[in-house]
Amino acid sequence: MKHRKISIFTAIAFGAVLAFTACSKNDGPITNRVNIEDVPAVTTNTKTGGTTGTITFTNQAAFLGEFKVALYFAGALPPSKVDVVVRKNASAANVKVFKADVTTFPTDLTVTAAQIVALFGDTLKLNDTYDFAPDIYVADKRYQAFPTVGNGSGQGITGMSVIGFGEYVRYSVK
Repeated sequence: MKHRKISIFTAIAFGAVLAFTACSKNDGPITNRVNIEDVPAVTTNTKTGGTTGTITFTNQAAFLGEFKVALYFAGALPPSKVDVVVRKNASAANVKVFKADVTTFPTDLTVTAAQIVALFGDTLKLNDTYDFAPDIYVADKRYQAFPTVGNGSGQGITGMSVIGFGEYVRYSVK
């Protein structure tokens, strides 16, 4: 019986020594292998009092969409530039540049149905949607609003419910 107790104690001690000597350095929750890039949060929202998001199919000439592109955190370091892009019918394969080289924030923008038609070279159809959002440039790197690979915006805030943050502004033809 005494021999069995000594054997069990020896096995536990040997296991503990083995476990502690097999440990490696822990770099914390984010390891040194992960590069973190500081990308400014840029928000896109309908201007107060602006068009709510509907392009009336029977009166397209009356449409005037007004939205604002701004830094979400006031006083934050701005990006090098922003290109405001528009995608048609939620297809990342169908994205056009609406306004290039925006460097002043906030920036108020307006869009007409005629501008959308000119961009895409096609008439507006019932139930078409047009999403306006920023492609963000930090130094020479571009973070796409509507990437063709992956999900969500280049900003990484897709699906989050953040007060005052708008990933994009959508106008629908009704």
